[in-house]
Amino acid sequence: MYNPTDPKDMDAGNEELASGERYDPNGWTAAIRTDLRAQFGGVRFGRNYRPAFALVTSGGKQVVVRINDIGPLKRGRIIDLNIRSMRYFDPTLQLGLIGKVSVTPLVGQDVALGPVDDSPPVNVASRFDELLLR
Repeated sequence: MYNPTDPKDMDAGNEELASGERYDPNGWTAAIRTDLRAQFGGVRFGRNYRPAFALVTSGGKQVVVRINDIGPLKRGRIIDLNIRSMRYFDPTLQLGLIGKVSVTPLVGQDVALGPVDDSPPVNVASRFDELLLR
């Protein structure tokens, strides 16, 4: 986990992210290791930023996050989750790290963020079609 608003997190950098936005502890976001950015669509800086998404899996839980920052993460890390995303895997934030993490790049620009469960996703179009069919 990383949190540039926490003065004790000396490795988090500042609040301005590669995307040009400010760190949001309440979003479903993450930073990917700099050398992996090409695998996530190039994660460009500032005005050249294009959304990139990843499926993060660990311990039977899955969450979709938007990659909005990059960095030379601490040794052994491939992704740093923001507070909300980390809290999904570690509700007490006591672990500090989660093990056996799988990070899969996702293709597309309109990706639903947050936890993934067994229920089918509901989007505006499918909900609208469902109402028309009644």
